[in-house]
This record gives sequence, structure tokens and C-alpha cells, in this order.
Amino acid sequence: MTDLRNQKSYFRYWGKAKQLIEVDYCLSNGTDEDIAKRNGISLKELMRRVEKHQWKKVPAGQSYSAFHLLPYHSFDVAAVASVWWDQSKAIRNSFLWKAADLSNDQIKAWVLFYISIHDYGKFDIRFQRKALNVWKILQSELNLKAVVMPTVDACKTYDHGTAGLYWFDRDHDSDDDSDAFNIMMDINENTETTSEDAGLTWVKAVAGHHGFVYSESMMPSETRMALHSTVSKSVAKQDKAARLEWIATLEEIFLKPAGLSLDDIPPQPSPMLAGFCSVSDWLGSRSDEENFRYKSEPTTMGGLKAYFDEKCQQDALHVFKLSGIGGQAKSYQSVKALLDKDRQPRQVQTLVNELSAEPGLTIVEAPTGSGKTEMALAYAWRLLENNHADSIVFAMPTQATSNAMLKRLEKLATILFEENPNLLLAHGNAHFNEDFLALKQVGKTVQENEEAWAQCNEWLGQSRKRIFLGQIGICTVDQVLVSVLPVKHRFVRGFGVGRSVLIVDEVHAYDAYMYGLLEAVLREQQATGGSSILLSATLPQTLKNNLLATSGVKPSEPTELAPYPMISYSDGQQAKQFTLPDSQLPPKREVSFELNEDEHLLPDEALCQRIISAAEDGAQVAIICNLVDVAQQLAKQLQAMVEQRRLGIETDIFHARYCLTHRQHKEALVLEYFGEEGERHQGRILVATQVIEQSLDVDFDWLITQLCPVDLLFQRMGRLHRHERKRPQGFETPLCTILLPLGHDYGTHGLIYSNTRVMWRTARKLHDCPEQVIKFPVAYREWIETVYQNEAWGNEPAEVEDGFSKFEDKTWKKRVAARQMLKWADDASLNDSDEKIRAVTRDGEFSLSVVPCLETPEGMLLLSGVIFESLDEWRQAEALSMSTVGAPNSWGKGRTGFLPEQDENGYIWLAMQTDGDYLRVTRNDIELSYHPYWGLERRDY
Repeated sequence: MTDLRNQKSYFRYWGKAKQLIEVDYCLSNGTDEDIAKRNGISLKELMRRVEKHQWKKVPAGQSYSAFHLLPYHSFDVAAVASVWWDQSKAIRNSFLWKAADLSNDQIKAWVLFYISIHDYGKFDIRFQRKALNVWKILQSELNLKAVVMPTVDACKTYDHGTAGLYWFDRDHDSDDDSDAFNIMMDINENTETTSEDAGLTWVKAVAGHHGFVYSESMMPSETRMALHSTVSKSVAKQDKAARLEWIATLEEIFLKPAGLSLDDIPPQPSPMLAGFCSVSDWLGSRSDEENFRYKSEPTTMGGLKAYFDEKCQQDALHVFKLSGIGGQAKSYQSVKALLDKDRQPRQVQTLVNELSAEPGLTIVEAPTGSGKTEMALAYAWRLLENNHADSIVFAMPTQATSNAMLKRLEKLATILFEENPNLLLAHGNAHFNEDFLALKQVGKTVQENEEAWAQCNEWLGQSRKRIFLGQIGICTVDQVLVSVLPVKHRFVRGFGVGRSVLIVDEVHAYDAYMYGLLEAVLREQQATGGSSILLSATLPQTLKNNLLATSGVKPSEPTELAPYPMISYSDGQQAKQFTLPDSQLPPKREVSFELNEDEHLLPDEALCQRIISAAEDGAQVAIICNLVDVAQQLAKQLQAMVEQRRLGIETDIFHARYCLTHRQHKEALVLEYFGEEGERHQGRILVATQVIEQSLDVDFDWLITQLCPVDLLFQRMGRLHRHERKRPQGFETPLCTILLPLGHDYGTHGLIYSNTRVMWRTARKLHDCPEQVIKFPVAYREWIETVYQNEAWGNEPAEVEDGFSKFEDKTWKKRVAARQMLKWADDASLNDSDEKIRAVTRDGEFSLSVVPCLETPEGMLLLSGVIFESLDEWRQAEALSMSTVGAPNSWGKGRTGFLPEQDENGYIWLAMQTDGDYLRVTRNDIELSYHPYWGLERRDY
């Protein structure tokens, strides 16, 4: 190796190194089993490391040392960032958004300067000692026998990201008792932000690339980060000298050519910097025979600049292309390009070209089935063409609606983007979705095939952290909310969302806690110069104003009912409204309804007979229940009545209390029978819960529903006569039967929809509608605004107002909880697991994770048909995801709880016994059973 004595001191530090095998770990010193045992790993893990070239088997008496010098790795990452910067105007705009007085070259210089110090904390003996033999090679001029090293424990717990922030602070501190950056910067008294604040913001962002960015109020503590006093001062002094010399070199290479220096005040960076740096680090760390090959020989400063330029032109460009991130949008055509052949744009679709092509917040209010999805995609396409985004993120309320949207967007992906766009699905069970797995397989096998119309790059599909880095990401809204919450690498999601047009469907479907988080996401989009599009058929004015306010404008309160449909747009300065001319207004649609009162909101004997007769006559009938238990009970009742009459009518059931294996099958059947192309040669009955309420494209001739808030009632009515087709006799016009309570006691339904004022007002509006016909689209404004108005009607019963008061208190607590969670996000970082994501996005109101199983001599037999203990760690996680059933929180807490305790991973193992096709168990006088058709049930003795 080259003599390092005349080289820059930063060349004495390694940045990347292969796993090392010391002499006593070689093959000749024992079998593979012996080597694995000595290293405290399994034989399988040993083979994996060898296969991945992380470990290398060598003859006795040798050791293996492959390493990449720290300056080169730093420039590998900066080269990726440079290539990406040049290819993405959306990323450039996000930084220039806050630094309009700087040129593109100047802001890019600052970005590359700071990204090049993302591993500043590796200039420390505690990191270098992690590959001790490499450090010894690089520090050969030191008298190593005289050096007092840090302890092994100190090195194991050393976090070079956090330490990088600490050392950057300390290295540029002229007085140990003062704040950082006094040498480099002065306080600008004319601004709210000091230069030290701006500088620290940059460093905190890049230093957090391994998962956690410190808040403005936090700095790593001296006692935790400083070298122990026993460590040789010569080593600490050399580490600091190398760090300062590296900063000076970066100033020469990046800042001075752009007319900048360390005496300038760095601008506030884009909120996307942490994610941009982190993903660039992932890509820049890809090392093989073709990309970013390890280099252990130092060079001159000129050679270092030449190295950076070469990596930009070759390796970084190649790896960036391999990553699948840099897809190119096609030139915008029109919304018509997204529609079926021979179909013309209609309703809100005709407004796409009138909307501003600048970033902003857009809220689309239009009826169910009016083409909002295609309208939003066409508008996103315009924003892509104008370089305001690189990709699209489509957030849905549930996994079922995400899966359905994946199928829709498969057909549209190559219309929006050049060939082979990355279409990605992101939710807790996305990697078990058959459609998504099929796309991934296409990407693996025909990626180079010109006819391959969609692919999913394996690198992107490996992790939910990366899922927003393709061209189109479809996810549950939880995955988006995580970008502002205390989950590790949340800023990677934030970066992915920020570089995308964010589309949130069914935006009315969340509670106060989730709205608090969503509003934070929208504010973050505004801060990055990004765009958001929110879709809803039923949006109260108060909620719409709150959402618009996240852009920075204060919408004026309308003095009369706003037109409908409507598109509202805000660029952060002012809000504008776009409405349809009379010629493009949606066709008037009338839904007849009838009321059926029952204490328990259940159909009586006569109504059940009508349902069966309608199906016998060929009608597709749906009954929507608010509770799973009620749906199961009603479906069994109807099935028994059908069997008693020996009719060939199918009675189906669909809800959320299945394991994933059976739920996917159920969902597919529902779409097969009741979807747009569904089999309708005979009548069928579907008993379902809210899982069919939104976004699923299902179509019924007759709908029976339990009372629910008016906006959700209208969503359910949107499942009636959704498509043009011939209807059975007697169902030529839409009919909805609504089940109401006898009085004001909503029972368990009031627990699901706790706003008793809205429940009562909805029922009252139905009673007071003499013609028993709801006229759309005017009802979307007239009914919803009246029901949701803040002012009391004056005739609400006392018990209803008492319930509403409790609802308001609960809502206030949810919003406080959201603010507290957002505040906590500045000071904490949880692991990125499904349980953690669900916990921080759902305010603790998520269901329990129950694992029904059978105890066997070999271990626990899961619903997916495998023995849990026979699987390796990854396959165990897959099997649990496929076999877990969601159950209400009330089943497992307080005095009413009857389930076993959760394990350390949040799962509840429910050992059961076979009983024919059922699994059953009795706990605390409550029988629990599971059946693939009925799902998880309970029966109280």
C-alpha cells in the first residue's frame, strides 16, 4: 500500500469494509458448523454471508481485508446526489423554493458539500476500531503499542451518525462553553434564524441518514459522545485534524468554484434533504465489480476531484439507472388518454386543463363514479410534465381499496410514464398481494424486454422505506402519515412523498387524530413546494376549510351553499374555486329510500323474505352492517332461510375479521360477482360491513343499510346502480332501505359513530323527506352541510346533545394526541414495523392481532397451513401476516377482556381445537370460533 505519511490525513480512515475473518476463523481451523458456533450465528446465516461475499473463506494463516477509503465513499454518495440533482427538477425546486436568491449551481454546491460530510462521525477511533486490522494498516506510522484504545463496548455502541453531528458542533466551536459555529458564522440580527441555526439544520439532516434526525432543540450530549479521558490524546487529535482537513478540502472542491465559502451563511435546506441524503447513501453504498469498487489507495486533491467527476459520469449514473428511481413522465396528452376507448371527458374531468400547473393543494369534490381518479391522475400528469414532481403517490383508506387501485393503475402506468415504470404497492401486507408479486416477477424476468409494460424494480420493492421512490406508489394512508411521525427513517417516506404528487382518496374517511396527522403531511408538502390532491364525494365545509388552511391561506366562510361539484385550489397565497358550466354538470340522480325501524337496526322477517325473493328474481342485493358480529349473525339467518326454502341462491359475507389468506380470497370473489364485469346471470345476496363502503368498484341493484352518518350513507348509496346495465324487473331505479332505531339509543352503533348529533340529524332528515327520494348532486351540499353545521338546530333531544358533548371532548383529545405525537416525532424514533406504524397512525384504536392456531407435537399450526416453528425468521413473519386476524380492542382489555396476553411482538396466540371445518375455544364463558367462510366469531354463553 502507498505510504500515507505525505498524504492528507483523511486518507487514513476507511469508510466501507467487508466483514472480516480473523486467522482463527478460517476453514482449516474447523468445519462450517464450528465457524458458525464460534461467531454466535447459525449455519444458515454463515452460508448467507459467504454467498453474499460478506465473508470469505481463506486458508489458515491469512486474513481478509477489503476496504474503501472514507473520502471515496463520501464522494460516491455525493456523486449519486449530483446525478440525481441534475436529472430531477422537482428535487432542485424543493431546495430553490427556500433559497430564491441563490443560483442552481450555488445551492447544489451546498447540497454536495453537506452530503459529503454525512459520514463525518466515521473520523473517530471508535468507528475505525470496528475493523481493527484495517485501522492498523491505515495508521501504520503510529506507535500502536503505546496507543490506549477505547473499549470494545464503546465501539459497539458508537453511532457515527449522531457522532457526526456532535463532532461537527465541537470541531467548529471556538469556546467549549459556547454554541457551535461561532468560528464559521455570525448571527444575522435581521432574521429570525441565526446562521448557526441554519448550519445545524443542514448537518442534522445529513447526520441522520441512518434513521433519526435530531430536532432543533436537541444535540447529542457531551457525556454520551465524547471520547473517554483514558483514550490517547494523540488519536483524538489526529481524528479532529482529519475532520477539519476534510472540511477544507470540500470547501475547495465544491464551494469556492460556486463563489461560496464557509464564511457565507448556508440557506435553510429543503425538508427533503435528510431523505435525499439517505437514499443517495443507499445507492452510493452499492459496491460490486462494476459499481463503486473499493479503492484503498490515496490520491492528491486534484485526483480526488477527478475521482468525483469520474463517479458522476460512470458509476453513479449506472447505479441510478439500475435503481429504477429516475423514470421519465411522457408528454401530457389529455385526460382522454386515461379513459376507455371512445369515452369523452366528463364532469370534473373537463376542468383539468383549467387548473394551475404550479404546485399547490387541490381538493376535488365530486360524486361517486364521476371519474375523480382519472381527473386526479391527469392533473398530476400536468404537474409532472412541468417538472413539479417526479412521481405519484396514491393513498387509500384501506388495504382492500389499495389493492383495487393497484389493478386500476396497472392499465394507466405506461400512459403516464415512459416504458417500464415502477408501480409499487405499500401497506403492511403488500408483499403478499398476488398482483404486486406478479409485477415484481415481470420486473425480474423481462426487464429488458421492450414489450414489458410495467416492472417493479427489486431494489425498490425490498422495503416500505423505499416504496415511494418508484414512479407510482399505491399505499394505505398510514404509510404516508408515518412521514411526520416518530418512526425510523420517516424522512425517507417524507422525501418520497415530497418529490411526488400526493393523491389522497376518500379524504373524508378519517377521524380527528388522523386528520391532525394528515394536516401535518399537507403542511410538509407545502414547505417542500410539492403538490397534494384530495378526493371526496362528501366533504363538510368545515373540514374542507381546515384542509385548505394547511396551505397557508384562510378560506372565507361561504354565505350560501357552495356549488357542487367543485375543485378548490390553493398555491399558499390565495384559494381559487373551479366549477362546472351547466352543460357539464353531472346528471341528476335520484335514489329512492324506505325506512325500516327496529330496536337493533335489523331487518324483520318480512324484509328478509323480500331480500330473498329479490335475489330469486335475479337482483344483486347488498346489506351493509356497522358491526362484524351483526353481519355474521344476519348472514347466517338469511342462509338458513334460503336453505329452508331449498333455493339455489348464494348468500355471501365480507368483512375485515379474516386472516389475510381468506380475506384476499373473499375480496376477489366480491369483485368477481359484484364488480363492473361481475357474473350476474343469477341473483346473489352479500352481507358486508364498511369494507365495501368506499373505493371498491361494486354495483348492486338494491341496498339495505343500517343507519350511519349522512356522508357515509351517501357513500353506501354510491354502490347502487354504479354502472349502466339492464336491471331486474322491479329494480329499474335505485332503491335503498335504511334500518333505523326506534328512538335515540344507537347502542353499539353509537360506539362506532360516536357523533350522536350527526346520527340523529341524519335520521331526522330522512324522516322529514316526504317524497322519500334523495336528489343528487344537490344533496351532497344541502344534506351534508345541514347535518354537519356547528350551530344547534334547537330541537335536538337532550340525550343526543349529551352524547355530542362527549364526542366533542373525545375529538379534542384526539387532536391533542396528534399534536403530542407530532411533537414526539422530533425527539424519538421507533422501529419501522407494522405494529409501530399502526400504533402511531391510529391513536391506539387499531384492532388486536390474534393468531388462531392448533397445538401440535411439532409446534403451532397456523391458518395458512404451516407449522410456525418449522420456518426460518423471514418465513415466520410471512406466515404470521397471512394467518393473523384483527379483533376488537374490547376483547383484550379491562374487565371485559377474554383473550390471552400479547407476546413481545404484539401478537395474541389463540390456541384452539378442531370441530369439523371450525376451530373453537372457550374462554371466560365466551366461545370463539374461526371458519374460512365466516371469519372469527364470538358467542356469549
